[in-house]
Amino acid sequence: MKAFYFKPELCDLCRKCEEACSNACKKYRSLPSSKALPHVRAFFSTKGPILRFCKQCEEPPCVDACIGESLQMGPGDFVIQDESRCIGCFMCNMVCPNAAMVPSYIHKKAFKCTKQCDFSDSAPPCVKSCDRGALTFEDVIDTTKKIRRKRMAELPRK
Repeated sequence: MKAFYFKPELCDLCRKCEEACSNACKKYRSLPSSKALPHVRAFFSTKGPILRFCKQCEEPPCVDACIGESLQMGPGDFVIQDESRCIGCFMCNMVCPNAAMVPSYIHKKAFKCTKQCDFSDSAPPCVKSCDRGALTFEDVIDTTKKIRRKRMAELPRK
């Protein structure tokens, strides 16, 4: 399974990922809107850049909190969304540990990245638009192994 990884030290807050996400998701939205809300959002904090997006939790609290059953576990253990079933209670927004839900008060619905944007090759549009390499889309197992090896190499030897 592949997942998004964010490297804040490489991010310059250009927000190209937000623009690419918004443009890609526009055609997959069931609701009419002049501009689609981006599912990936970049912010500046005192600790540096922060990127908010769905990290596809193993036990997602948003699915349990969704009263209208708009959010469900889909194939491949991805959290999928049926926008037509969203009743606009925003409970998912309150329980999401990653602040990945995007509330739209105009539509009275909440949205999230479901990785349904059109990417036939290896990376979604938000990742392709990041020319600094701050946002990547990698295999979870391979990336976890790399991180563990790096941390093990940093530990002092006896």
